[in-house]
Amino acid sequence: MQCKGLFIKIIDPVCEICCGHVLENQKLCKNCLEYKEQNPNQPLIINKSIFHYTNEIKEWLTYFKFCGDVKLASLFAEDLKEYYENSFGNYKIVPVPLSNERLNERGFNQVEELARYAGLSLTKCLKRIHTERQSKLNRNERLNRDQIFSFSGEMKIDNESVIILDDVYTTGKTVRDAATILLENGAAEVYSLTLIRA
Repeated sequence: MQCKGLFIKIIDPVCEICCGHVLENQKLCKNCLEYKEQNPNQPLIINKSIFHYTNEIKEWLTYFKFCGDVKLASLFAEDLKEYYENSFGNYKIVPVPLSNERLNERGFNQVEELARYAGLSLTKCLKRIHTERQSKLNRNERLNRDQIFSFSGEMKIDNESVIILDDVYTTGKTVRDAATILLENGAAEVYSLTLIRA
């Protein structure tokens, strides 16, 4: 495992919507500009990410997520808590769920473990259908796949601001799909916080 000091935090300038790379003097990245043109009423307001997807963090993610070394979540407990408190205050936090099949296979939900080590309280109200691993899909396949979430909360969200918590933001499809379901079930506005921006 690499030393945490080798992980690179994201600093401005970045895309105002997704935290991705922007060209000089631009506020939005090419992908967000295209998405905004096609979807004027996009469900997700802003994504905040903490670290760049580097070889070092990819190695950490492999050990944590796919080798089951859950304790590695503690490396980012302070960062996650600090970003949440500074950017989102006391918004309701909804973790991106795993399908039952994936949860049984892995034995834990990596997003819930990150939140647990950071001391963040979660509202679990989304259910996910089982699909092929996201990592096996290319960009177009990810963007064009069907909605994978449904609402599973006992009560609708009462006009509150909500933040979706996930480990990695790649195309934004996952958090936008989740945001759509949350808005349909009472959320006033939806943001996302992801540990890594790929």
